[in-house]
Amino acid sequence: MIGLPDAEQLALDQTTWELACVAAQERRVDDEALITAQRILSEAGRWDGVYILSVMAGLETSVLIDADDKVFIDWGTAGQVTLQPPVGGRLPFKLWVHTHPRFAAYWSSTDTNSLSLGAGILETAMVLGQPGPKHSSNRSMVELDGMSTLSEHGPLSNWTDEEPVPWTDWYTLNNIETEVLE
Repeated sequence: MIGLPDAEQLALDQTTWELACVAAQERRVDDEALITAQRILSEAGRWDGVYILSVMAGLETSVLIDADDKVFIDWGTAGQVTLQPPVGGRLPFKLWVHTHPRFAAYWSSTDTNSLSLGAGILETAMVLGQPGPKHSSNRSMVELDGMSTLSEHGPLSNWTDEEPVPWTDWYTLNNIETEVLE
């Protein structure tokens, strides 16, 4: 089991975290403890925990947060998970987060296709990988100036192209103590 930094600040108890880690290692992606842990981590913006579980499973995972802050979780394969607007979700979606376990944080062709299709319904997106999270905002839905975009033309011209933030910097920016007590 991997320790989660500053976990005492979360509504995630140690038993649920341990069960989620075991479920992830065994690729039981429909396991109640795993889904519960992902939901709690997502609601708290603890993308490090979502990424850790994805790495443990060796599978990509996706989190979609709708206009009412409802969290939708999906699992994919070792190399792909797509943006799938869920039944019951309310537009616009605030955030789509997905993982590239043990790989670079970049916008793959599947990702950019999803961003293109989601340009009218999605405000922000993030991919979790190495060296850390990579963020993109939809300039047609979020006010931003002067940032480079994923493309000069078409729907991707609305999406910002931001550099990944190393996990160590992400912890500092989010005031998360990185000393893990096990």
